[in-house]
Amino acid sequence: MSIGLLSAIVTCVFLMAIMAIHIGFRAPRLANEEPSKGVVFDVVEFEGKQKTLLHGWWLPAGDNFETTVVLLHGWGANKSLLLTLAKAFHNIHCHVLMIDAHNHGDSQSRGVATMPKFSEDLDSAIAWCRSNRPEHSQKVLAVGHSVGAAATLLSASKTSHADAYIAISSFAHPKLMMKRHLGKLSKIPLLTWLLSAYVQKVIGHRFDEIAPVNTIQQISKPVLCLHGNRDSVIPIEDFHLICKSSKNSNVQCAEIADADHDSIDLIEQNFSLIESFLADLDNFKSRGINTV
Repeated sequence: MSIGLLSAIVTCVFLMAIMAIHIGFRAPRLANEEPSKGVVFDVVEFEGKQKTLLHGWWLPAGDNFETTVVLLHGWGANKSLLLTLAKAFHNIHCHVLMIDAHNHGDSQSRGVATMPKFSEDLDSAIAWCRSNRPEHSQKVLAVGHSVGAAATLLSASKTSHADAYIAISSFAHPKLMMKRHLGKLSKIPLLTWLLSAYVQKVIGHRFDEIAPVNTIQQISKPVLCLHGNRDSVIPIEDFHLICKSSKNSNVQCAEIADADHDSIDLIEQNFSLIESFLADLDNFKSRGINTV
């Protein structure tokens, strides 16, 4: 094959891949399902970055409780999909703020949806809790799922506005995500490099700066990483990379047996892991990678 023909093929595939990337950045907007009867909640709205209006549900636990949990969903999801987890936190007397990230659920759009913007939305939500529910937010726990988990780790590495963080089913590095999505196309010379450079320009961040395998090393607050060992979207190997890359004793890691990527019900069934993490915040110790 001549160099000219190869170059033409790479260019053609590159342009098609760019189109696919832009389509992929358009996260589907799913309508939230209302909480079931008996769930008491208040609808809240507050400004995020660039004055984006963010929508949330506040589940109060009672005036005598001082811990708030902020829940952040994943790509193409919404806050209602984490209701099972929200109820579990509520049952242990935590106030819960569930938010829709920009371009998702009931929140406003904000250009191209990206993981760093998810992180900024989380920061805005934590700031809202501190300012508007200060008596209930003496301690704040930030919890993210999937892309929301990666965003949670990014937030923790930059601002540490919360007192502790939980990342559920996070990917390890954007480059690994791209290779998985490209499949056999990743073997085409220069294609992965060109696409990576383009995506980094679009999101305004270098992959290495926002990759969970790197941000986990910069976090000083307590962190719990959870991952299903049957995750068909983000393989368990990503979880192992994240956990092994952290050299700090503030990070705990636990696998959830038989759980797939969206097995929030199994996270709830193994909620004792989270309760132990919360109970240990004042005397934090690393427990390594455990299997439930």
